[in-house]
Amino acid sequence: MSRATRDMKIVLDAIAQIGGKHSAVAIQSVLSDAAKQGRETSVSEISKQVALSKSYIARHLRVMPPARKGDSWEAGVQATRRGVLLSRFENRGLRVPKKHPGRGKGSTKHGGVTGMIKAGSRYTAKSFFYVPGLRGSGATGIAVRTGQGRGAFKVMHGPSVSQVFQSVRNDIAPELQERAARKVAGLLLELFE
Repeated sequence: MSRATRDMKIVLDAIAQIGGKHSAVAIQSVLSDAAKQGRETSVSEISKQVALSKSYIARHLRVMPPARKGDSWEAGVQATRRGVLLSRFENRGLRVPKKHPGRGKGSTKHGGVTGMIKAGSRYTAKSFFYVPGLRGSGATGIAVRTGQGRGAFKVMHGPSVSQVFQSVRNDIAPELQERAARKVAGLLLELFE
């Protein structure tokens, strides 16, 4: 537990002892505000690290409402753990010239996929191809062959929102704790006026 987290817990516990029913409402308000701000900040920070739209990231982060756990209160942000289809990241199909362009009208064929998982870092894979109508979701995926036959392929995934969130949350925690501390200080002033 970080020093800031420990300090915040002490302050919230003190509020709980001061005001009874009103303190519970104050604590819930502070924690709810911090969790909502944490989600917004996380969406922004995650979008800087991976090439996913902010709306997609937001759909996979949810605010956990304040709840009492023993003698203390907790609230937070929870992220979806499953991997993200590579097709959800920025991508496009490549076209390459056919070996024998004179044998047909079209002179190009599918030549792989190019895209971006990390912001600013592009990949190009000639062996990747699109698979429409994936079982379960109906989404289009990006796959690579694993052998001979129609079903011999592996659908590719990028990092989950949860994985990126794990790297971001420690960076944003001090800012959120400071915001919550300011709100707690304001509530304390109101209690004692």
